[in-house]
Amino acid sequence: MKTVKALYAHINTEKDFKKKYPGYNPDDGKVHVLFLSACSNESSYYRLILPALELNRTDTHAAIISDIHKWDFNKLFDDYDNPIDYRLVKWADYVVMPVLFTDVEYIIRNMREINSDIEFVMDVDQNYHELPDYHPDYRKLRPDLKDKLLGNFFKVDILTAPNSAILNYYGHLAEQNTEELELYLERYNNLLSNFTFDEISGIQRNQNERVRIGLILDPSQVNDFKTIEPALVSLHNTFKEKIELIIYGWNEKIAEQNGLLKDLPVIYERPVPFFDYHNKLNSLALDIGLLPFVNNAFNVAGKAWLRYLDFSVNMVPVIAPAMNPFNRIITEGENGFIAVSEEEWAAKVSQLIENTEQRQKIGSYAHKFVWENYSYNPKAIQRLRSVFI
Repeated sequence: MKTVKALYAHINTEKDFKKKYPGYNPDDGKVHVLFLSACSNESSYYRLILPALELNRTDTHAAIISDIHKWDFNKLFDDYDNPIDYRLVKWADYVVMPVLFTDVEYIIRNMREINSDIEFVMDVDQNYHELPDYHPDYRKLRPDLKDKLLGNFFKVDILTAPNSAILNYYGHLAEQNTEELELYLERYNNLLSNFTFDEISGIQRNQNERVRIGLILDPSQVNDFKTIEPALVSLHNTFKEKIELIIYGWNEKIAEQNGLLKDLPVIYERPVPFFDYHNKLNSLALDIGLLPFVNNAFNVAGKAWLRYLDFSVNMVPVIAPAMNPFNRIITEGENGFIAVSEEEWAAKVSQLIENTEQRQKIGSYAHKFVWENYSYNPKAIQRLRSVFI
């Protein structure tokens, strides 16, 4: 994240326009893409920051990120102060906006008064209309806010998302609300990039005798975790001191409030700012990764995919539930395992606990697999460029 951290510091300290935006050159003959105000969180990183950095590696496109805000999980994007210099508006061929829950008509009208040729893009990072009722944001995103989000889709030119599940859902929803849909749907994936790992010198390996079993969880995943808690109890009763259970992202309070992990010894690794997330994950030196997710529309189109990337890029073999995207990308016993029951979760984790060679083999293959198929390789960059033509 060295490059990203430097960019964050630069954007937030430099006052001179041309020094703040060194990519600003109206006469370079390139396609200009302006990414509006990112945040220092996972969603903005994969959907705004990385695409901008990768486009700037090409000789056909130039990208500028207007601002990078310090992330506040209590805020929506609409709550941030987002002044846009008119020179950036004149420069841009495309303006990429994150999800907005207030009417974008004013933003679009004012920018088009400065530059009538701008194409507007809204990027949808997850399926906000399929939030399960147990999710912390379920009540926050009232029906009227969801309606405003859908209304904004009819005011932009292109809708982008990280997967087809999101695009198909919103494309169908939009078609139900208008007879003539003039909205292009474009996908560019959340992918691995060298920018993510440019300050990590190597993958850390576990040097202890205990097998380290890891989960990456945020506070919204209580129900997800419950799907494998019985299997973890069974594993603890079988292996006891031979294993360590590490939960990255939770603290004891979350478990206690939800009546979880009462009889299990757990090492809690609290979340860190996202720009330090991958350094921290690497330092945990995990041997096995577990991906507990309830099989619902929100998870299928949500963070499940990123958690697989997180483990695999660190050579950590995973066990995942029988749901998409895992059903599509995991070949059983090669780049991970699929478990369909509590008994299978326990059995497949046990298999990896007892077989060091298999852990290393699957972890190495998964690492190669994700870099070859789900990184910013030439094919992926061409796909990204094709969105902005």
